[in-house]
Amino acid sequence: MIRRLLTRYFLLNKRLFKKYSFLLILCIVPLLVGGIRLLSKEESGIARVVLCLPNPEDALASQVVEKLVNEEGILRYLFCESEEEARRMVIENEADTAWIFTEDLADRLRTVASRKRIGPVVKVVERKESVSLIFSREILGGALYPAFSYVVYEEFVRNDLGLSEVTEEELRQAYERTLVEGSLFEMAYLDDGQDTEEDFHYLQAPLRGILSVWLVLCGLAACLYYMQDEEQGVFSKIPVTRRLPAAFGVCAVFLSDAALVVLLACKLAGVFTVWHREVISCVLFACATLAFCNLIRLLVRTPERLGSSMLILTAGMLVLCPVFLNLRSFRAVKYLLPSYYYLLSIHNVRYLYGMAIYTTVVSALCMLLFRWHNRN
Repeated sequence: MIRRLLTRYFLLNKRLFKKYSFLLILCIVPLLVGGIRLLSKEESGIARVVLCLPNPEDALASQVVEKLVNEEGILRYLFCESEEEARRMVIENEADTAWIFTEDLADRLRTVASRKRIGPVVKVVERKESVSLIFSREILGGALYPAFSYVVYEEFVRNDLGLSEVTEEELRQAYERTLVEGSLFEMAYLDDGQDTEEDFHYLQAPLRGILSVWLVLCGLAACLYYMQDEEQGVFSKIPVTRRLPAAFGVCAVFLSDAALVVLLACKLAGVFTVWHREVISCVLFACATLAFCNLIRLLVRTPERLGSSMLILTAGMLVLCPVFLNLRSFRAVKYLLPSYYYLLSIHNVRYLYGMAIYTTVVSALCMLLFRWHNRN
């Protein structure tokens, strides 16, 4: 029996690879992954920041600028020599914002510290407010904070505590002994710890979501192939009452190839986590997609309606599933889409169980609907 199943799987796969549309669908993924990998290697960012140092010999300002430029982030930095040029670049949309440092950043920080209140130390020029520019100012504040905190510390020790005789070297050594090395926060997921923490370029972030939508489209395309074959009499020797297992089997062959492509694409694109979670999630997702797409096929009943529904389902999955954004609303509708379970199951084992229950329920609905269609 196993040999017969493997033979049928091989023959159905061979038949699929003779379809140009099937090969075209599979080729979409390598092109998508390759394009995103190339874009992630290019210089890019959510905002263009022009840095202006009126005094290039200012050691502290140069140190802050070097820290900003050397850190891997989501901002793209440009340089200019004068404040007028920086303003012109922002006005003419050559940059989104300009950060203009003072002539002597250290003196400006000491002045702010002596007044015991926060004051501006860098002039920021923007054409309009946006979320990305608000975030960019947080990055600037983070780069300035180490220098500012030391100046505040020095001001407190010398003036408030009256320890003016302490040398600069002693003060610096005492300050550095209290510094926290690394990050104050450690990112981890409750169910798996650190082994599934993702680290990739922001352009790669929606790739898994796009692949999940693509897999569902593959399932719908497989159902479309089956419906066309059924109309042409390919399955005429199979009794009508046994067509549902045949449909599941034909679509499963297509989805097995697509699921393998998804796993390889995630690995090559750099969004892969750990093998055991990825494989289990992808297999359950393929099963859930198989049941979901066949339920849609049984509901619409014609290839024309199925083709029309593919566009609606694609738009719905892109909006409701956490591909680009994870919306809080429409939760009841989200639970009807297999992509939603898959994207959350990578870091939450609860959704693995949810996906298994979803597959069982939708498969039962397929059987009930199939029997109702063939009740006579």
